Amino acid sequence: MLALLLAASTGAAAAAVPTGNMPQPWELDTPHTLRSGIVFGFTLGGGLAGASGYPNNSTQIGDPNYYSGSGWMGGTGETIFAMGALADYVNVGFWYGAGVFRNHDWRSVGEAGGLRVEAFPLVRLFPRLQGLGLLAQFGVGYGNLKSETPGQPESEGTQSFAAAGTFYEWAFGRVLGGHFGAGPSLEYDAIFSRPFERHGLVATARLVFYGGP
Repeated sequence: MLALLLAASTGAAAAAVPTGNMPQPWELDTPHTLRSGIVFGFTLGGGLAGASGYPNNSTQIGDPNYYSGSGWMGGTGETIFAMGALADYVNVGFWYGAGVFRNHDWRSVGEAGGLRVEAFPLVRLFPRLQGLGLLAQFGVGYGNLKSETPGQPESEGTQSFAAAGTFYEWAFGRVLGGHFGAGPSLEYDAIFSRPFERHGLVATARLVFYGGP
């Protein structure tokens, strides 16, 4: 009798589980629906930055007689990038950017290039905000600080660049099998080396083209 009851309960449990409706392994690898293909884009905008440092000369680095500091400066910056959309939630590729900032007493020019990563963390968790992204940039940067008054010490350096920020993009304008995306972006940038460093906060407009749907 016990054996019959066990067999009956096992059969009922097996019948209650619709194994034919379980997701198959190939169904878990869903295709791109929002972003795919090659990604080309640029950002353009303005913000605030401050720079300081010494001439790129080992005998003058650390000597307060050669130190210069700008205080806050206003200016503009632009970035171009080429990436690949690896999934709906991540783009990876390369970038190059430059910016010029100045105030009444100082002028600073900076440029950099390297690796760029964009992530869209809410694509699956909260689809209404699927266009919200986070960005990070790493690479090599150059910057300088020059006085508008002749005879003042100047500083410059080439070494590292890092940036982090956030942006939002709306998709529009399907063309040539792809589509455009546009929106605002806000990022913090830093160029830093032994003799020189510059830090800035820049708000930009972003325009990109995705080669796939």
